[in-house]
Amino acid sequence: MLYLRIVRPACARPWLVWLAFFALALPLQAACAAEWKLETDKDGIQVYSRLQADSRFKEIKVQCEMPGTLEQLVALYSDVANYPHVISNTRSAYLLRTVNETEFFYYLETQMPALVANRDVMMRLQFAYAPPTHVLRITTSAVDGLVPPQPGRVRIPYWSGEWQVWALSATRLRISYCFRVDPGGELPARLVNRLAPVAPYQSFLQLRKSLQLPRYQGHHYAFLTPANT
Repeated sequence: MLYLRIVRPACARPWLVWLAFFALALPLQAACAAEWKLETDKDGIQVYSRLQADSRFKEIKVQCEMPGTLEQLVALYSDVANYPHVISNTRSAYLLRTVNETEFFYYLETQMPALVANRDVMMRLQFAYAPPTHVLRITTSAVDGLVPPQPGRVRIPYWSGEWQVWALSATRLRISYCFRVDPGGELPARLVNRLAPVAPYQSFLQLRKSLQLPRYQGHHYAFLTPANT
C-alpha cells in the first residue's frame, strides 16, 4: 500500500516560489482576506505580500486577468512533464501517481540562483469546480514518502497554495493565487523577502504565454462540463 503523509509543520514559513502553481494544508482563502502590501503592479499583474507573526518569510498573493479558458489552465497544469518548458525556474518535473482527472501527485525540482542548492518537493494537486459560483479551485500541498532525498537538493518541508479562477468570458480568466512555503535550508530571510515579489510576476507573465500553446487547446474535462451548460 502506498503511504502518504501530508506535511504539516508546526510553524509554516512562506517562501519565494517560482511556480505559480501551483497548490491545501492551510485555510488559504481566509489568509488571503487579511491585509496585504502591494509590491508589484505591472502588465495587469498585481503581486502582494505580507508578514505574519509566526513567520520570517513573506506570504505571497497574485491577482491578474489573462486570455484563456478553464480547460486550457487545467490542461497546462495536468501536463507535468512539460513544466520545465512552461513554468518559470522549473528544473525538472515528473508525474508520480494519477488518482483521476482532478487529483494527481508529482515531483518538482526548482532551479535556484548560483551558489544556492536547488529545492525539490513532492506535490499533491487537486482541481475542484463549483458550478453555482463558476469558480475553479486548484490546490497544491507538499507530501512526504514518495521520493527519497536527492543528492545536492534541499527538500522543501512545507508548501501550500490555492488558486481561485473565474471565467469572465469564453476567452478570458480572472485569477487569484495565494501561497505559503518553507524553503528549507538556511536561506537568509532578508534576501528571500527582497526577492519574493519578483519571481511570481515573472511566472505569471510566462503563464500568460504558455496558455496559448497549441498543446493546451481543445481539451475537455468532465468535471468542467457544467461551465458550458
